[in-house]
Amino acid sequence: MPRIFLLLRTLLPSALLGQERPPTPVIVAEVLEQPLVEDLSFVGRILPMRSSRVAAETEGRVLRRFAEAGQTVRGGDPLFELANDPLQASLAEAQADFELRKLNYDRSRQLRATDAVSEQDLRDDAYELARAQAKLAGLQAQVEDLFVRAPFSGHIIQTFTEVGQWVGRGGEIAQVISIDTVRVYVDVPERYVSQLTLGDRADIFVDALGGDPIAGLVAVILAEGYASSHTFPVVVGALNPEGRMRSNMSARVRFQIAQPQTSILVHKDALVSGPLGQVVYLARDGKAVSRPVETGLAHKGYVAVTGDLAPGDLAVVRGNERLMDGQAVRILRRQP
Repeated sequence: MPRIFLLLRTLLPSALLGQERPPTPVIVAEVLEQPLVEDLSFVGRILPMRSSRVAAETEGRVLRRFAEAGQTVRGGDPLFELANDPLQASLAEAQADFELRKLNYDRSRQLRATDAVSEQDLRDDAYELARAQAKLAGLQAQVEDLFVRAPFSGHIIQTFTEVGQWVGRGGEIAQVISIDTVRVYVDVPERYVSQLTLGDRADIFVDALGGDPIAGLVAVILAEGYASSHTFPVVVGALNPEGRMRSNMSARVRFQIAQPQTSILVHKDALVSGPLGQVVYLARDGKAVSRPVETGLAHKGYVAVTGDLAPGDLAVVRGNERLMDGQAVRILRRQP
């Protein structure tokens, strides 16, 4: 009996050794250390870069309307024509007065060459001519202003008068906006606003349009915020050559803010949920080594963690679902 027990004792380890599980094939990704970029998104409103309530520079009765609300106009196009009969009569009188003063001056200059008039008489006629010319130019400008024109190329949003109505000087005629360039207004919490600077890139998402984000730049950071919400208005500008973004559309703006300190980052697939929390398995010397971690911010597929990890460690990202601490592993490849 002792001899049989000794034989079994000798052969048993060899049998068990032959039944060991082969190393588990895994894919790994390197643990990184770098500043973490935090994604922040805020909902805002799209407004045109330029918006003008066009006013009449000269009073008059609306004679004609050249464009309707909703139409596109070019800068300088007439929107309305006003009529002002007393102004037209004053212009005709000023034109006649100017022609008379010019004749008087020309005659005085010829007579002065023969000493038929004094130098003072010539200067008086020159003054009267200049006065008449200035009055004529002023009235010509007022008559020209009877055509109310678009201040820039854009879209007519609203008109405020009708044919036959009297419009006073400074009275609003129409509202014109330009959306070749738009601005998105968002309210940013005060704890983040100091981390933004003019010219920072931002991504604009318009759900109504779908598709890829639209590139924008931080154009304005207001110095005064809202006491009730502890937020500050931030304006993001973007080109809109096709006019797809429209005034008052809702938009979501995403900022990417770099954190001042570096963080240990692991690929999101390296995190395994266990009974005691999150675990990362490292591949070291052909073995799986478990490391409990606390997770933080996430960015572009990586997650900031705290735990016993170091830059350059190889974290298992595939094949880690059923790993155990100390289990043999075989690295198939490194994931970039």
